[in-house]
Amino acid sequence: MSKIFSPDFKPASAGKILEALADGGEKLDSYLGESIYINRDAGYLAKQKERLAATLRHHISRVGSDAPTILLRAPGRLNAFLEYLDMCGGDHMSTTIDGDIPMALSLRDDEILDISNSNGLFPAERISIKKEFRSFIEAPWGEYEKSGMADNWDNRSLVYPYRGRSQGDWANYVLCPYLRALAGNSPLYLKGATMSFGPATTPFRAGVSSSSAMVVLSFLAMFAANRSILPKWTEGQVCAFLGEAEWYVGTHGGANDQTTILFNPANCVSYNRHSREEAESTPLPFLKGVHVVLANSLWEVNKSMGGNQSFNMRKGWIRMAEDLFDLLVPKLKESLDKKAHSKNPGWLSKLLSDTFLKEPERLPAILSGNPRLCEKICANYKRLGSLCSDILGVPDEAIEEFISLLPVKIRPDEAARILDADHSSILRNYTSPRRDIGGYHARTTARFFHRQNMIGRRLEKIFLEADAMIANNPDMLLSREYDQYKVETGNLVDMLQDALCFDFRVSIPQIDMLLSVAKRGPGYLGGKLTGAGKGGCVSLLVREECSAEMCEHLDREYYSRPEKFEYYRMVLDDEAKYSEPNSALHSSALERLANLEKALASPTEHRRTVTFSRGACALNLIPFISPESAEDICEGRVGEDD
Repeated sequence: MSKIFSPDFKPASAGKILEALADGGEKLDSYLGESIYINRDAGYLAKQKERLAATLRHHISRVGSDAPTILLRAPGRLNAFLEYLDMCGGDHMSTTIDGDIPMALSLRDDEILDISNSNGLFPAERISIKKEFRSFIEAPWGEYEKSGMADNWDNRSLVYPYRGRSQGDWANYVLCPYLRALAGNSPLYLKGATMSFGPATTPFRAGVSSSSAMVVLSFLAMFAANRSILPKWTEGQVCAFLGEAEWYVGTHGGANDQTTILFNPANCVSYNRHSREEAESTPLPFLKGVHVVLANSLWEVNKSMGGNQSFNMRKGWIRMAEDLFDLLVPKLKESLDKKAHSKNPGWLSKLLSDTFLKEPERLPAILSGNPRLCEKICANYKRLGSLCSDILGVPDEAIEEFISLLPVKIRPDEAARILDADHSSILRNYTSPRRDIGGYHARTTARFFHRQNMIGRRLEKIFLEADAMIANNPDMLLSREYDQYKVETGNLVDMLQDALCFDFRVSIPQIDMLLSVAKRGPGYLGGKLTGAGKGGCVSLLVREECSAEMCEHLDREYYSRPEKFEYYRMVLDDEAKYSEPNSALHSSALERLANLEKALASPTEHRRTVTFSRGACALNLIPFISPESAEDICEGRVGEDD
């Protein structure tokens, strides 16, 4: 269980915590460098302490130096290995970076959220939790009830995301845990908080889930103020809660980002088992001698200006593939029960043509002739995340043929006929394609998750075998055998990027260009986009001795080459030129143009070697100036009684 707050954890005055940052000395540096950021460089630690101090000074300007305060931080998430699996009940692998968001927190007795951010892009706001919940929960539902949609959090957040608020408003991420908690227990009275967010080092709109870090920090604030009346959550329940809470902002994602941000141990990779009845997380050792360079493409993923549509469209692909399988599998089971395979050699082809209203492209030879394989699939298949040999209990070749039973693409009108639904419901439930000829890519989506499961299982084996090898014989660290683990890991990451690009279509030319530059750089092992795609960062696996050279290579061959950003400038110029003056699109285009110019003026801030930091935590700094001995971190369980 995570170690965030313990029953005996007490807030301290903001001034006292600030004093601890100034006077903590070597013990404080050891704590931050070895237990939190995994970086003992003196200059680096000085910058982190100054950020934390700036957060406290900002908070003191709002509440005074004597106000009882808790200092929190939440890191960004890095999908250096897998993507999207949490959205379909699969096992996802990710870690946390040393870039984080700090927050100073003071509890309140009323139900107001008083939030402020040191970043001028995010205006301060005072929010009534009760008022926002009423706006959301009392929105009209009659027409949706008539179409068969249950009135629940899932559907309301799909129909009425950020109800009454602006799309992309940073305060939506702060508000969403509170509304999710109330939606589960509306008579509940939740106390609010005064939150001061400090200077962040997570890249903004760059695919490392700074938004989910904000959600986690808000959850911790809610928990700190209301722990005695909130449910006694297990770790898996907290993960599910946080994933669902973020649906309020308009993206219907999974829970992996929040799981990793909240629970990842320092210097580890988390293999989050979303395929299990209740999510579990397995910490894995990472390869020695491999650094991760995080490089920002500088193409911003702007969720309020179309990024949500792209993300939700991929979610629509997932839901469509799963719903088609949910239609097919019971029919397959019924045919098996009736022994159709013993009566008609073409039984499966006929079943497919009856189910999907057209003839299959090829004869499913493996499954047609092996009813036992079909029985195992019917018994063990749950969602796309279960497309894995150790879950289904069948060979990968059989899984590949099972996937090939799905249509390659299905248009909304076809989906309406097959699923016996009206056209408008299809567009609402699966997201409307942007083009008339657009549709839902069912087969390649299913194949994408099968490929990822194979890659994830192999990576887990590599990390454990490599760690055992050097534990038994440290001299093997420099061996050819250990180096092969590095090379294979890089190749697997490249394979995943290939799947992201061609099967799931979430890469863009700017990302592909940056990866092409990186592949020619010193020490390159493998690389991929990180996060939802359509812009943002790439994660590069690089030989440790070459990571500094790789950064210099990127400066020279990518960031210092203006021609590599011409297309992005053209896109932004067109948005600014052809949108209504003072509209959200116009303002966003101008903002992103300014961000691009600022980034290109200081490229070293946008590529660096990252460490795998500890997940979100409360920083208990008082022991570093107190004569009493105390643990570095107050340990306890989420949901534990006071």
